[in-house]
Amino acid sequence: MAYLCKEARKTTILEAAARVARYEGLAATTVRRVAQEAGAATGQVHHHFSSAGELRAQAYTQVMKILKEQLLERSQQMTARERLNLLLIDPQDDQSLMAIPLWHEAMLLTEQEPLMKAAFALSVADWHELVSDAIEFGRQKGEFSKGESPEHISWRLIGLSSSMDAMSRLETLGLTSQCAEYNLHRAIQNELYVSEAGCKETSDV
Repeated sequence: MAYLCKEARKTTILEAAARVARYEGLAATTVRRVAQEAGAATGQVHHHFSSAGELRAQAYTQVMKILKEQLLERSQQMTARERLNLLLIDPQDDQSLMAIPLWHEAMLLTEQEPLMKAAFALSVADWHELVSDAIEFGRQKGEFSKGESPEHISWRLIGLSSSMDAMSRLETLGLTSQCAEYNLHRAIQNELYVSEAGCKETSDV
């Protein structure tokens, strides 16, 4: 690694760690692998990060920070309902889809690594903020009906989205992704619209 000041070296290493985490997963985000990606010595990585756990937690935070910025940019031209679909139902783009397995891996690591637990909680708080803001935006535009605070509704929708995602991965339950999407659309309809117009049951779910 060419000579860099202390903060620049740390930034370069963190960016390398985020790339490894995004494309190879958190299990692959080791000191040795990140040093290789950054073109640095392992000692330099240890100098800036006290442990592999801290390195993974900060790499995960960096990936989720970038994803949040991308989601905010993409949602600028969307309606409120389209924003909720993007945040809760259909991530649509490769970068968001790539972050889903990373999210699952981070959730499992919260039981073993306190720093990852804090990082994961931060990413959930950011998700909650994005959904709450989309609900408030929809109310300001007259797209959603007034009612309970966006923060409460956001927690319910996030909880359902997360649970549906987890359960749809258990094939023996028979909960298809289409069925999960249907129930999420119904939940949004019930929470944010006065009537159920446009929310029709289908026989293929």
